[in-house]
Formats: sequence, C-alpha cells, structure tokens
Amino acid sequence: MSALRVVRAVATHKSLSEAARALGYSQPAVSRQVAAAEVAVGKALFVRHPRGVSLTRAGTVVARFATETLTRLEHLEQSIEEPASDRELRVRVGGFPAANAALFPRALARLTEQHPRVAFTLAEASSPALVQQVSAGRLDVAVVAMGQGLPQAALEGLRTTPLETGELCVGIPTGHRLHGTARVPLAEIANEPWIVGRGSREEPRFGAWPTLADPVVRCRARSWTARLGLVSAGLGICLLPEMLAPSVPAGVGVVRVEDPTWLGRSVLALTPWESTELHELVTGSLREAASAIREETP
Repeated sequence: MSALRVVRAVATHKSLSEAARALGYSQPAVSRQVAAAEVAVGKALFVRHPRGVSLTRAGTVVARFATETLTRLEHLEQSIEEPASDRELRVRVGGFPAANAALFPRALARLTEQHPRVAFTLAEASSPALVQQVSAGRLDVAVVAMGQGLPQAALEGLRTTPLETGELCVGIPTGHRLHGTARVPLAEIANEPWIVGRGSREEPRFGAWPTLADPVVRCRARSWTARLGLVSAGLGICLLPEMLAPSVPAGVGVVRVEDPTWLGRSVLALTPWESTELHELVTGSLREAASAIREETP
C-alpha cells in the first residue's frame, strides 16, 4: 500500500520532493517506490522535468486506481471503528470563498432539514487546490470555478455537475452614479477605481473586470467582508459573483456588465467518479440552492 500512497502523492503534488514532504519520507525513498511501481506495471508512470513531474497515460490510470483503492480502504477503516449511524452521515465538503459564503450555507441548511443527522466539515481553498483534494480522496464534494482568467485544473476521474450560479457582476456603492442601473456597458466602468482580491499565484483571487487591460486598482483586500466594506464606504467597485448578490451589506448595489469579449465562467460541483448517495444528496442541494439564489437576485 505504501507504493500506492506514493503514486497518489506524486500525482497530486506533481513533484517528488513535495510528495516526500507530504508523506514524511525522504526523496530517495519516494524515488525508489516510484521506480518499483513502474517495474511492476511495466511502463513509465511519470515524465521527469527540471521542476517536477507529469503523468504519462499509464500513470494517469495507475494514479486513479491508487486514489480509488486508498479511499475505499480509508472508508473501510472508518467502518470498522465507527458506528454505522455516524459513518454513513458524515461528509467532507469544500469550496472557493464566494461559494462558502453564499452557496454552501443554503445547500447544507436544505440538506439538514431533510437529514438532520448529517454532519459536515467545510474546507476553503482555491479551485485548483479543491480539485486536487477531491482527486486525492480528502474531500467528498467540492464547488469550483472554471473559465476565462482562471487557472485550469485537470478533472479526469471526477464527476462534474454544473451549477447555475448566474453571471459575474460588479458591486458598486449605493451613492454611485450607476446605482440602480440593471446593466451597463464595460466602457462605463473602465476607469473606475477597483477594490481587488489579494492572494498568491497558487491561490487566485478576484481582480478587476477580467477583460480590462489596465484597470485602476485602489485597494487590495483578502476577504469578501473587507472588499465589500470598502465598496460600501465609497472607495471603489469590485467584482461580485451573482450568487453573493442577495447577501451584500447595506451600501452596496449590484450591476451586470455588457462585455461581448467576456466568455464567462462556470461553477461546478465535483465528486469522485464513484460517488455515494450522500454525495448526490449534497450535489442536489447545491443545485437547489443555486436556483433559489438566482430567483432572489433582481
């Protein structure tokens, strides 16, 4: 089983050294385990690069098998150690910050109304990190964003469910000249000062409107609470997913943007390919919550 754990870790981290660090092994030990797995399979599993590794076609198949096998073993261990009533009703979910602020609370509330013994852990991360966590068996259900202006992650081996969460909008102060306008052309906001997100390249955050070449950035803030507070104070405007529109604070209005060059983004619920009934219940609640939020948005 140690070879399977090593293959899963290397596939997840795309690096022998990072996999070794995550597992608490030395890098030579990880290299030996990978070499042994490749001998057993009879094919190369990884292509070595100066800054990491990538999966071969055989490696993709073996990594998926390793993830599925280890996940089943982890569930088996839980089955032996825990009462069935607890085991069957526990689910690990995660989303990017906007989804956790607006979508998951409603979805989980709907689900617990019908299944009050369900228990959750809710993780927050960037979409690429969430994809890795579902692939590695560390999350059961994740909500991720994909599309123009966002780093793309490989979804092979995962089940995807589109969520109709609406458009990308803009939050403006209620005293702004455009407040009360349902939709504006991009040119109307091109020179406005922006309140943008703050994060590393590995954890992308909301910036200015994605197709603006040279936006005026007035302030960078990590959290949605801080950004919307700055907008409410009249310091600028910010990107706002439509799913957040019903919960914006006083002093913030929402407008849509006409931009023919904007290709849009999609929001997906991810589960392992072999999902359980509980996974499907969570995904169904997410769909219902997304539809309800859209109906509430003017």
